[in-house]
Amino acid sequence: MRKLASCLALAVWLAHTPAWAADLPSSLASATATMQGAYTFLHENPELGKKEFKAHDYLLDALKGLGFTQFVTSAKAPTAVIAVLDSGQAGPVIALRAEMDARPLEVGAVEPASHAPRSHIDGLMHNCGHDIHASILLGTAAVLIANKDRISGKIVFLFQPAEETPGGADDIVHEKILDDLGVQAIFAEHVAPGLPIGTVAIAPGYTLAGSNYFHLRIKGKGSHAAAPNEGTDTPLVAARMAIELSDYPARHLEIANRPVVISVTRLLADGNAGNVLPADAELSGTIRSFENIFKSENATPSLKERLDQLVARMATEAAVDTEWTVRPGAPPTRNDVALFDRAVTPLGQAWPGMLDTHPGRGMFSEDFSYYTEALPALYFSIGVSKDGRGLASVHTGEFDAHPDVFAQGLRLMTSLAVIGTTGRMDWR
Repeated sequence: MRKLASCLALAVWLAHTPAWAADLPSSLASATATMQGAYTFLHENPELGKKEFKAHDYLLDALKGLGFTQFVTSAKAPTAVIAVLDSGQAGPVIALRAEMDARPLEVGAVEPASHAPRSHIDGLMHNCGHDIHASILLGTAAVLIANKDRISGKIVFLFQPAEETPGGADDIVHEKILDDLGVQAIFAEHVAPGLPIGTVAIAPGYTLAGSNYFHLRIKGKGSHAAAPNEGTDTPLVAARMAIELSDYPARHLEIANRPVVISVTRLLADGNAGNVLPADAELSGTIRSFENIFKSENATPSLKERLDQLVARMATEAAVDTEWTVRPGAPPTRNDVALFDRAVTPLGQAWPGMLDTHPGRGMFSEDFSYYTEALPALYFSIGVSKDGRGLASVHTGEFDAHPDVFAQGLRLMTSLAVIGTTGRMDWR
């Protein structure tokens, strides 16, 4: 079955081969086998952020087997795998990035038995597509090192840990690894459930929101459930606060021009008995926005300050004390306009499917944003949907992708490497 899948993936590529790749069937066949093997291993052996030890060793060994000899280590992100391909010809230095980490499933959940390959570790799963991204990047490395005499400059292959947790892209940026390597532009792709196979989407400017995380602890007075008047009825207070926080953007912000989403993802009020109203409760959640919520503009309060005031008012009305904290996560992801203009036109001339460049933004968040703040960057969405597969959302146990995505992703990343180093959509 795996061999058949590899042959089918290669056939998909060759059926719509870009002109510059027409004479590369042996490289593509090798890359297809490389991708399939990597995907099976990574999917069956999911690891959380900063703990991608098996993935690190597998990818490092695979790259060495392909002939890579120049590697860079990260002191802050030691499970990162960073390989450099030097063409030996003058030219720009670009980076191609993929993630390595998996995610925990909900308590007691396991990956569906129908999935093949399937996670060997109950409670952990690659349900955000990072195993797909890493496998495609490894396949891209296989094609490019076999043809390094036909490109220019240098290509940095960045297999990044901890996208789902702090300390992935931010550590690498703060460590100035890409600066030291002279990287002038960076590219990445991400699977997009519901987007058809063969479709790639990208638009200039801000494309993904920044993330922030809040925690609210409510301290009141407990009572018997039969006499809520004798306490602060803290569970009900927590529920009302959750509703007001979630409703705030729609009723207090001009969300058409200032989109903000506040979601309560955790609510805890445990009285340990059916007839006890607890004194305390906790709320946690996320604030997604394209603005810096800690920064005030035009002498108006920042969004963080306005939420501070909201929480303080609600606490006073309910006669409870609160501990309210908000911490920043990843900033918004921004596609560089000049790089978009230089790269997307030649890509569109060679891409056989749909290249969707209509403006669009999403409230999802990505730590690729740290790179977009540091240097010109482009972040592509690639379709995974075909024949009823690739429809389930990321971060769910049902997430999967049609296997044709590997050929499509290989085409995209290899094309970006050629464009990024030569400025055109053909080999020299």
